[in-house]
Amino acid sequence: MEKEIIKTRFAWVTAGSENYLPGLKAFFNSLKEYSHTDDVILCSFRLPQDFLDSLKLLPYNVRVIEMKGEDQVQETAIGRFEVAERIGKEYEAICLVEGDIFITANCNIFFEVAAKGFVITGSNGMIVNFNKGYQKQYGIDLGKEDWIYPKVHTTVPIFLGRDDLHWFSDFFSRRLSARSFDDVFGLNVLGIKLGIDKRMICLPPYTFTGIHHFGVKPETGWFEKEGFILSGTEEQVYMIHGKWWDKGWRDDLPKVMNLYFKREGMTGRACQRTQNSIDTGYKIFLKYSKDIK
Repeated sequence: MEKEIIKTRFAWVTAGSENYLPGLKAFFNSLKEYSHTDDVILCSFRLPQDFLDSLKLLPYNVRVIEMKGEDQVQETAIGRFEVAERIGKEYEAICLVEGDIFITANCNIFFEVAAKGFVITGSNGMIVNFNKGYQKQYGIDLGKEDWIYPKVHTTVPIFLGRDDLHWFSDFFSRRLSARSFDDVFGLNVLGIKLGIDKRMICLPPYTFTGIHHFGVKPETGWFEKEGFILSGTEEQVYMIHGKWWDKGWRDDLPKVMNLYFKREGMTGRACQRTQNSIDTGYKIFLKYSKDIK
């Protein structure tokens, strides 16, 4: 018997190609683990048919959008913004994620808040002065020479309602002309220009992405406690980001962190806390990265 298709209030938007299959499996399985029944819009760049067929086994609806172009980056990293804007209008709120993110807690509250007109995203872990140089680069006039911005955020995840989707369509058209697919600063400056920053809640880096190694730093790294995934500050972690299936990527984490320890004068105890965080992230990834059944 075929699963009855009922469109949900909310939807996830993700993208991927065959080299991201392990990450996509972890994402889809983690949604099931945390009782998400929201639609998923998958921007597929030549994903294998057997994988696409397996998505029908999930307890929620996956809408596959076949990306027709020849350039993987163009079709996934850039094209997902166009798909999110076009199809996202059918939902009260959507969340844009990447193919190497999986969730570690239920995220319904963020969809509910976004449906009320707010935007939820994750901090990029920095403050940037979007001065005249940046404004000239992006062709956006913010009205003053210096714009010191404390809400610099990543491109994913972003939870937003249908009334804010014009942010994505504007960004998509600009990125096509600039041929830059990961220009997070451009998205930030555009958000300021559109006034979206005034309704934006920017959560700590380790909550969603662990960018700049916040997920494995000894002060903020991930660990498990009482069935929850927490940061070093004992705040709940909702998503983990990274190419955990790539041994080279995993092996590089402690090497990068060792340079950080030397620079900061940290001891071996700090190194062990970082390794514990890496082990935590990898263990959770392995749990969810199995074939979809």
